[in-house]
Amino acid sequence: MIRRISALGASLALHGLAALAAFWVAAHLVRVPVSGAEASRPTIVVVHLAEALPSLSKDRVSSKTSDAAPEDLGIVLPDGESKLDLPGFTFDFGKVVKRASSLFPFLTGRLSLEHIVATRSRQKSAGLVNPFARQRHTDERRAVLELREADLQALLDKCWSRRDRWRAFQPIADVARSYHPDAGDLPALLRAYGIQNGLQPYVDTTIRDPRLWTQLGLAADHADFIDFTSRYVSEHGSTKAATELLFLLDKLVQASFDALTALLDTHPSEDLQWTHLVNRDAYAAAVAIRDYYQAHLERLGLSSRDAISAYYAEARLTVLNTILDTTPNGYRANDARFARGAIYWKWGRREEAVGMWREMTIDERDNDVADYSDVLKEMEASGGASLDVRRINRILERQQSRWLSLSYDRLRRFGYHFDTF
Repeated sequence: MIRRISALGASLALHGLAALAAFWVAAHLVRVPVSGAEASRPTIVVVHLAEALPSLSKDRVSSKTSDAAPEDLGIVLPDGESKLDLPGFTFDFGKVVKRASSLFPFLTGRLSLEHIVATRSRQKSAGLVNPFARQRHTDERRAVLELREADLQALLDKCWSRRDRWRAFQPIADVARSYHPDAGDLPALLRAYGIQNGLQPYVDTTIRDPRLWTQLGLAADHADFIDFTSRYVSEHGSTKAATELLFLLDKLVQASFDALTALLDTHPSEDLQWTHLVNRDAYAAAVAIRDYYQAHLERLGLSSRDAISAYYAEARLTVLNTILDTTPNGYRANDARFARGAIYWKWGRREEAVGMWREMTIDERDNDVADYSDVLKEMEASGGASLDVRRINRILERQQSRWLSLSYDRLRRFGYHFDTF
């Protein structure tokens, strides 16, 4: 059996906003070359949200997907039964069916963008009036969150979940709504949530069915997270907490790509035999969902894996660029530059990567300071010559190894492994 690790499982709790906007923009304004010689080197185009979104309005952004498909894709469960019992795995696929056409809103352009449009429009406003004056006055009246390290960890543990992320996230959502977005420990709490509770690796067991259903179930919660995040960043733009949410969204882009990959790599007749055996309605739903997204990708001109990957890379660049445009006083700006450079590096755009990394300065408060410091050392040692590709690759791969190690320990804490759901 081929074992597959979900490099960044579809598991992030705070989802949406800039990532959604990025994908909507990428889907409608950016075309990726996908044929002939061009297909071997996807083009990455950075789209600024402030430039791309002002023309949007509530009338143009509907609650349906871009091709007006019903949210359940017309899938009917004859007896209303949505329980799937597999060996060692029980799953209610009802929510997956109910939100079938919005599992990947970054592809379908679903959900309201008016909050980010309004926020970005205010930030681009000219004149002497501070567009955030009223917002900051309101924020200053908020209580400052103060948590001992043990209490912060206890809250993170309370909000950890292998499934049902939106429900598990509610205590942190309540804290975010109530406390100051800049002062105190709220930004640290959101950052720690992304590190410890966000992305989780998934490995196929002896059967393929459980991982696919788990990831589709997580994707079904994206709409709730998008709504929460878009409202928060709209109300508290250019704050540390908003920046942390945008970094979480960058991770979500990767998680969403991983979930989409899991869906596309699933061949129902071969990989979902247990589902077909125990629940024909669940099997039919999985086939319909896979067919729908394959057709939608073809409509977008994303007919190869490289093209899909480049599409998501564009979205990541947009999210990271939004961080650089909005983060207060350079807060975690170097982390954003490091991540942008890594995207360029992966696609063989070495000059763009080096150019982005040259803008970094050491800030010990950053999350990725150890890694980007080593990149800066390599650049200094090269004396302007070409960087050693293998050394840079090792630095970038080191991040992935640390995430897997942390994930292993975190899963074990709650009685799980990479292959249990």
